[in-house]
Amino acid sequence: MSRVWQLFRRGEARDGAFEKAPAPAAVPPPDQISGVLDTYRVPSGGSPDSSAQVFVVDEDGLGRYLVRLPKLDPEELKALELLRANLLDSIPAEAAGDPREVVSDYVTRTAEGLGIADVVDGSHEKLLYYLMREFSGFWEADPLVNDDCLEEISCCRFDRPVRVLHRDFSQYMFMETDVVYPSEERLQAFVRRLAQLGGTTVSLAQPSLEVTLHGRADRRVTATLGDEISRPGSTFTIRKQKESPITLAQLAAQEHARWPALSLQGLPELAASYEEVHAHKTLSVLMAAYFWLLLERTTNVLIAGETNSGKTTLMNAILAMANPKCKIVTAEDVLEISLPDHLHWQRLKTRPFRAGLSPTAGRYEYGLPELLKLALRFSPTILSLGEMRGEESETVAAAITLGFSTMTTIHAENAERCVQRLTTPPMRFSTGHVRDITAIATMRKVVLQDGRVVRRVVSVDEVRPGGPDGHEILNVFRYDPASDSFSPTTPAEVLDKSFRLNEIAESFGWTPAAVQRSLSVRAARISGQIAAGGLTPLALSKMVREFSVEESGHRGETGWKS
Repeated sequence: MSRVWQLFRRGEARDGAFEKAPAPAAVPPPDQISGVLDTYRVPSGGSPDSSAQVFVVDEDGLGRYLVRLPKLDPEELKALELLRANLLDSIPAEAAGDPREVVSDYVTRTAEGLGIADVVDGSHEKLLYYLMREFSGFWEADPLVNDDCLEEISCCRFDRPVRVLHRDFSQYMFMETDVVYPSEERLQAFVRRLAQLGGTTVSLAQPSLEVTLHGRADRRVTATLGDEISRPGSTFTIRKQKESPITLAQLAAQEHARWPALSLQGLPELAASYEEVHAHKTLSVLMAAYFWLLLERTTNVLIAGETNSGKTTLMNAILAMANPKCKIVTAEDVLEISLPDHLHWQRLKTRPFRAGLSPTAGRYEYGLPELLKLALRFSPTILSLGEMRGEESETVAAAITLGFSTMTTIHAENAERCVQRLTTPPMRFSTGHVRDITAIATMRKVVLQDGRVVRRVVSVDEVRPGGPDGHEILNVFRYDPASDSFSPTTPAEVLDKSFRLNEIAESFGWTPAAVQRSLSVRAARISGQIAAGGLTPLALSKMVREFSVEESGHRGETGWKS
């Protein structure tokens, strides 16, 4: 039995769902909408009777996101109200199974008794859509929450349109929708519903909410209830991950064109065949190959950037390239890291206490420092922290000292500021620990000449120890905003600039040519996956496994190791 169904049977998830549900608003029909940039259905592939139609339009340079629900005539609207009113009494308490199937069966069985069989027979899908939207969906915001093209949904007050960030129309930033809550009471009921679906509570005594809703895609919810700490009333923000996690190959792919196919015949021949092609993308294929190579060795990578710059997305994509033989342990306070199921991945989260619940509530808190200490006892190959902000950095530093590979995000605008933050309270990195950092990747939002707001890895820097306690920051990759391109563009240039790759060659007995060959082949393999459309986590994992076997065998045959 699903959690939504359990909550509904107890009366929690239905609070405000039906008795306060407004009738579908009268809106201009689709053929009267002008300035349409794109239109599609949510859920994708749904019929006109079982899905919402979304229109992204341009109105005098401002983007709008319009939702058109299945249209109900007066008879269908009356039937919907009758079905709503009888839903609780007509579904037996012992009902179990898929909620959609249960409600669909209810609609069919109840129609005859209510005298609306003719209407229901012809409009079954429409009526089921509305009932499920209110029964196990997200009410007015249901199409928005289920649209995989949206990355953020924001509501600042009940009498203002909900706004959204669209992945494909970032130049419009927060676009207005035509979704508006009819009253503060309705918005409060929705915030309580979000809390219940997340397995927690929110009240006027505890008016803030932070929770992750798990499903096909995780959704991070931050909300306030009433006007206790937000004016004029309740608010919410929902940050959404894509249903299928973004892979490193997708981040390296061109946004408006496909890569030309590259020949993958013979590892030695590829040693000098790869040269980067400038394109609009989050990072270059050479960067992706560089991170992949680092990931197979003991490495400590920090991903820096501003809020919502794509730090966690990049970290997810890099971690997904890990060898399936290794073990990844992640620790977070809000669950945002999302890795493919085929990886050996152990996921840990904090357990905060809510002030004021009881005098002893604080003793049951399980914070990031304690969680990280526990994570080390699970013997991870790679330890990943969702975000490093304070005293938990001491445990990350200890993990580095013990020889674990680590990867975490941090708020900083460049590598220099990142190091400064690490060594300034509340962070607890010593100078010696800074010297052990392998690379710092900096993410940033960039406005292109066509007005689009995109995310780019603007620099990748390495930390090279120098002197007894000193260090030097060396730039390896750099982004040029004028041409929207990355440099360097050849493996030879990367190896010439990278202290860490040369360190790998020295530590493992490789020649510099062998490291360059490995980097070149990895770049060509990723580019080949992009050209072939093999962008899924499973496809990339298969590539990683096959390459690991081939490279090990080839190294032994040709003497890559001296």
